[in-house]
Amino acid sequence: MKKISILLMLVVIILVGVPSCAPEVSQQEYDKVSSELLAIQSQLASLQGKLAEAELRQAQYEELNTTYEELSEQYDAVKSDFETVQAEYEELSADYEGLSEQHDAAKSDFETLQAEYEALSEQYENMIKEAAEAEAATEFDEEDVEQAIFELINQERVDNGIDELLWGKNIYKWAKENSLNMATYKRYEYSSYASWQDIYWAAGHSTADRMANAAFIVWKVSLQYERNFLNKVATYGTVGVYKSGEIYYITYIASPFR
Repeated sequence: MKKISILLMLVVIILVGVPSCAPEVSQQEYDKVSSELLAIQSQLASLQGKLAEAELRQAQYEELNTTYEELSEQYDAVKSDFETVQAEYEELSADYEGLSEQHDAAKSDFETLQAEYEALSEQYENMIKEAAEAEAATEFDEEDVEQAIFELINQERVDNGIDELLWGKNIYKWAKENSLNMATYKRYEYSSYASWQDIYWAAGHSTADRMANAAFIVWKVSLQYERNFLNKVATYGTVGVYKSGEIYYITYIASPFR
């Protein structure tokens, strides 16, 4: 670009200095030089425009190159994150397959257990129905249960070499009242009467004797068994039973007093 400018200046100087150095320049030669000068000026203007465009493109290139480098760094970072996520995905996919197999196995086991439960539930319902029918077919009242338990207690005392208990008419009221309270409040509780005593709830037995045996089995494994049932100081005993719905509430009391 600088060379073109210098050349143009030399041409101008030559044209200006020709009349003084040469004897005379023809109009034709002058027009020719002027025409060449104008062509050179036109080329110079064109080159200046191209140079400005080239500088603009250079600036755009540098800007795009900077943007490219930034995007390249972002791409590398995103690629690294993607590879990490890909590895995690593959690991989770393997875990999912394992859990899926466990789920299928558990589901199969559950279906098997569900079928067994339904079968057992049906058997249980049939047993309850049969027990209810048997209980409905067998009639026994509260007094039957009281006497069956009292006889069982006295037989246990005789087997252990202890005198039988006499029926306590007065303490019977306390036993009956306590059974009524248990039926009313639906909770286990003992009579406030100072004595040796025990309690039981029973249901689902077909006879009074079976109910008496069930109560005595529970009482016999308690820590208070000997103190309550094999007490040599006790002379009188009683059993008070109160039925509410299908449940028999039972209270046993033993005392040295009637």
